[in-house]
Amino acid sequence: MRIIITGAGGFVGKNLLLGLPRDSEILALDRAAGLESFIRGRGLDNVRVERGDLGDSNWLNGLAGEWGGEADAVVYLAGNGDPARSVGRPGEDLRDGPLALINFFSTFRARLALYFSSGAVYDGLRGPVSPASRLDPRLPYAVGKLASEHYIKFFQKEGRIGDYVILRFFGAYGPYEPPRKIYTRLVRTFALERKAEFTIRGDGRNLIDAMFIEDAVRAVNSILTDGRGGLVVDFCLGEPYSVEELVLQAARVFGIEPRIRKEGEVPEYIEFRPSPAAMREAFGFFPSTPLEEGLQKLARHLQTEKENTH
Repeated sequence: MRIIITGAGGFVGKNLLLGLPRDSEILALDRAAGLESFIRGRGLDNVRVERGDLGDSNWLNGLAGEWGGEADAVVYLAGNGDPARSVGRPGEDLRDGPLALINFFSTFRARLALYFSSGAVYDGLRGPVSPASRLDPRLPYAVGKLASEHYIKFFQKEGRIGDYVILRFFGAYGPYEPPRKIYTRLVRTFALERKAEFTIRGDGRNLIDAMFIEDAVRAVNSILTDGRGGLVVDFCLGEPYSVEELVLQAARVFGIEPRIRKEGEVPEYIEFRPSPAAMREAFGFFPSTPLEEGLQKLARHLQTEKENTH
């Protein structure tokens, strides 16, 4: 299978490169440096890395001419990875989100497009949500994700995409996630540094629903081999914690009595609850890694990473 991964140098992308079948021919696209050394260090001989900007049509056209303009599957991960940043820089979010996606699919064709949208599209809603919910987001990040979903459907109608699966992703945690992410901060603070004080933004009552990254990779493998499409599904754990509850649970896992400091506000205040039922029905998938196990795996990874840098 010939697979293109956009945004391959990010957290999810790196884990996918490690978890997809080694007999796949993978073209990994990213605009940041560093992915080449990651690939070499792990012996991923089936992966070709190309660095460039998805907004650059000349670069994409040259790449399509060399590699071929059609893939069996595209896993589209590229975009702004920080919802909070979109508030102050909505133009950048638009450029890196919908406009980049339009440019990419105007150049490449895909038999299957697997688009990582976001649970943020439910911005402003409360309680249970599903792809049948009426959406009216205001957060620029969420607006861009919803627009991109519609463009995926447009390109399918135009024949540039054979079929699609849109995952409204509620997040994951695990190795290689950005240091600013709450799960890595929790593990560093409680497991590695053995500190008790932890700072959160906002009142701590907003919800977080993230699965361990190994589960997310397993789901992607299931989708790529299943063959069905035309689906928009919530990709979630289905058991959200409040942020404050998450901090308390993580502290318990590592034997810490925490002191929680609260400051500021969060731009993405989540009060909605998704369901994993559609993913289970369509692909037989449900996350299986308990929080305690996932946090301990992340702690071992971070400890090894720390030892290797000294």
